[in-house]
Amino acid sequence: MGTRLYPYTTDERKLETLARVDRGTAKLVGLKQNLYKVFVEQNKDREDTDDLDYDWHCLFSGSEVAKFESFQLFGWGKFNLDLVPSSQERYSGYTNDPKVMREMLLSSGWQYLEQRPNTPSIDEVIELSDGFYWS
Repeated sequence: MGTRLYPYTTDERKLETLARVDRGTAKLVGLKQNLYKVFVEQNKDREDTDDLDYDWHCLFSGSEVAKFESFQLFGWGKFNLDLVPSSQERYSGYTNDPKVMREMLLSSGWQYLEQRPNTPSIDEVIELSDGFYWS
């Protein structure tokens, strides 16, 4: 899977901004989990239950919720591990040094992600993240 770069913050609003999704999306993740239980219950008598998970996936594919969940799972993706400070573990660590954070973020290909009208600048990403961790 590889070592990936993530924001250190746990603030939902900040995470939504960093994930480039609409406000309120983070709260929908919990709703989606509850809705899945209802979906399974309503489809328990289906003959083609093999496709149940695929049908569920299709309901949210391409949605803001799916995008947010993907960001939670993958962060900004893989980055140049040579940028990890020597004082940190190579495959799991944390930094709040803005210069190191900038270099790590750019090495992840952050600048090539989809641009939206509310896309934060690199300086805003560094500030909103409250540091970066990798694992």
